[in-house]
Amino acid sequence: MNILFVCTGNTCRSPMAEGYLRYLLKRNGIEGINVSSAGTFAAEGIPPSSHSVQVMQETGIDISGTSSTQITPALVNDADLVIAMTPSHKHDIPAMSPPAEDKVKLLGEYSDGTPISDPFGGNIEIYRQCFASIKKAIENLFEDIAEKN
Repeated sequence: MNILFVCTGNTCRSPMAEGYLRYLLKRNGIEGINVSSAGTFAAEGIPPSSHSVQVMQETGIDISGTSSTQITPALVNDADLVIAMTPSHKHDIPAMSPPAEDKVKLLGEYSDGTPISDPFGGNIEIYRQCFASIKKAIENLFEDIAEKN
């Protein structure tokens, strides 16, 4: 199974989501699931924001080795599940690959339905709040994955 997280710049939300799901999968010995992330407006090769790296390090997860990727139709087509941070991301993805519409979900659908706000430019506390929303949703997504494996 291939899971793709999508945000705007692929330097804040989607790398944190990717890193946390990878961590949960590894910690629980679940294999065969590839996790990646991309941005709808990402420049290639940009490292995650320093606040994203710091917040994840506080959780014991190192995302510093990742870098941004621009979303492409090939990435979308290769994914079995595409998880968007906001309704606008969810709307943009099928435009590049119409068959993808049925496999695109909002991360918030795995928690309280709220879109994951962009912390870009905010202080470290804004990033912590963002990750708290991501964490809750990823834990519910992980439970769904674990039940199927």
